[in-house]
Amino acid sequence: GVGNALNVATKEATGDLIHYLHSDDYYLNNESLEKVASRFVENPNLVWLTGNFLVEVSGKRISVPQTYLLRANLEIAISVMNIISHENTFMKREAVQMYGGFNESKNDVVEYGLWLNLIKDHKPLIVNDEFTVFIIHNGSKSTGNLLKFSKALLRAFHTQRKEMIFPLLGYYADKSFYKLYRQIIKKVVKFESLLDIEDL
Repeated sequence: GVGNALNVATKEATGDLIHYLHSDDYYLNNESLEKVASRFVENPNLVWLTGNFLVEVSGKRISVPQTYLLRANLEIAISVMNIISHENTFMKREAVQMYGGFNESKNDVVEYGLWLNLIKDHKPLIVNDEFTVFIIHNGSKSTGNLLKFSKALLRAFHTQRKEMIFPLLGYYADKSFYKLYRQIIKKVVKFESLLDIEDL
């Protein structure tokens, strides 16, 4: 699958920075990679960088500046939906491997879990710019038709549950309400076990 191919490519890569350009997509211009490299040079501790969506539909390019939402509140924005442009994201190769790589399960979005894990320790540099063009057509893996798009949304919801993310609340495993919930569940289970013993 796609996740496995990306993980294999990551292991085979030798550079410090990595970007994944899919077969249908292309770099916006000859300066795209140079602009990205300069950002990392200017910010030596930078782990990853992401820009706007830039899609091409029927030969027309459409820029989607979702980085405004990411800059407003990264954690909340990404907890609602995977709005980081995979095609316009560049990362340190070592970080991709350190944070689990890409999801190979058919039930999850390939890159969503990686983003959710990365932002716990490293915030991306969010830039109002585009580097790569993502082409949407009938053969596109996740956006070719309504059915494929609906399945992509279901995979996103599944990934949120798996990574313990709730829309608008973000990562909830360390939240006080969740810890209280877990304590209550443990007490209920313990109480039920005692009742079972008494019945015996």
